[in-house]
Amino acid sequence: MKPNIDRELERFLGQIRSKTLAFAVFRLKDEDTALDILQETMMGFVRSAHRYEEEAWTNLFYKILTRRITDWQRKQTWRRKLRHILPFSQLGEPEEEYDNFHTDADNTASNSTHSQLSADELSSQFEAALQQLPPRQQEAYLLRQWQGLSIKETAAIMQCGEGSVKTHFSRAMHSLKDQLGGWINET
Repeated sequence: MKPNIDRELERFLGQIRSKTLAFAVFRLKDEDTALDILQETMMGFVRSAHRYEEEAWTNLFYKILTRRITDWQRKQTWRRKLRHILPFSQLGEPEEEYDNFHTDADNTASNSTHSQLSADELSSQFEAALQQLPPRQQEAYLLRQWQGLSIKETAAIMQCGEGSVKTHFSRAMHSLKDQLGGWINET
């Protein structure tokens, strides 16, 4: 690779890392797995990026990331199904259940204000409501609202039409508003 593109790739990956890690952690519910998948995504991205214009890198990165997340989730679903059929000894130890988003009121500082507790409760309710969305609605919501991507960029990442993105996003917003009493802003 050329030194100039190396610097541009390093800059791009530095800018996108925290946002994409948050996206992956939310989708996978496990920070360690998210970090592993993000690292694999970055390596795959670096191998492919030189074939694309820099303006397409964000879409390319998210495509690679969402595919890797989906692949991992499919493998986990298949493993869970196999565990019902085969004894544990044939599959190895059952995996730990992770709950990275659980907040325990006992762990909050003793000087927490009522508003902080309300924000924690609201955050927990929001995360629970978001988790209940179908995967495509969840993905559209996260890409549009949390990552700030356009409808066109989201459609490219999700590999569907812009109309489908609008539908998934709209349904996600309606579900979240129904569950959370309308405190969600539609933008």
